[in-house]
Amino acid sequence: MTTARRYGQACPLATAMDVLGERWTVLILRELLLGPKRFTEILGRMPSIGPNRLTDRLRTLHSVGVVSKTEPAQEYVLTDFGEELRVPVLSLGLWGLGLMSDGVEPSAARTDMVALCMTVAVAPGRLDGLALECDVDAGERFSLTVGAGRLRVRSGPSPASSPTTVACDAGTFIALSLGHEEPAAATEAGRLTVDGDAEAVSRLVEAFAEAARRHTSVQPAPSTA
Repeated sequence: MTTARRYGQACPLATAMDVLGERWTVLILRELLLGPKRFTEILGRMPSIGPNRLTDRLRTLHSVGVVSKTEPAQEYVLTDFGEELRVPVLSLGLWGLGLMSDGVEPSAARTDMVALCMTVAVAPGRLDGLALECDVDAGERFSLTVGAGRLRVRSGPSPASSPTTVACDAGTFIALSLGHEEPAAATEAGRLTVDGDAEAVSRLVEAFAEAARRHTSVQPAPSTA
């Protein structure tokens, strides 16, 4: 961490931003919130950062105990200390969801990140009684696990032996998650395929839609300039 970039204030927020305020740092955390990643996997998600800058950012996060590197897999993972950033970072994502305009091209959207943000958006208790192991192919390949009232989202296919599978394009997944479309309608139109516990998938999508409506209901005030 370069001294010249520090705020130099005895303030908890300023101290946090000394670590997190550099460009790309929070987006690196975004990737690790989806599970362990190799250096090349992180770089593949944000090629514009360049390998030298990624090395620098990871070195800083490692030096303050936010990430560690596994052996022999050579994967970067969040430490327990780093996991404390999960809710703050994903809450920023939810705040950003409310700022995203309807003109955003759905095919360019990170469906795994939308699902990940829902892990902190869904109301407490909303998933009680729901059990689901799900492998999702929606532009991104990721897994959803629901159990004990909690939702977990991870990169890559589900490790379960026989998960429910969901296949759709990115636009359909976004529409379902934001409550703009019902699963039954998407299935009938041939844009959504569910193999397994379709009822549990519908319940999860409904919980996503409820959460999205809460977090996207506030729109910026019109400019008076």
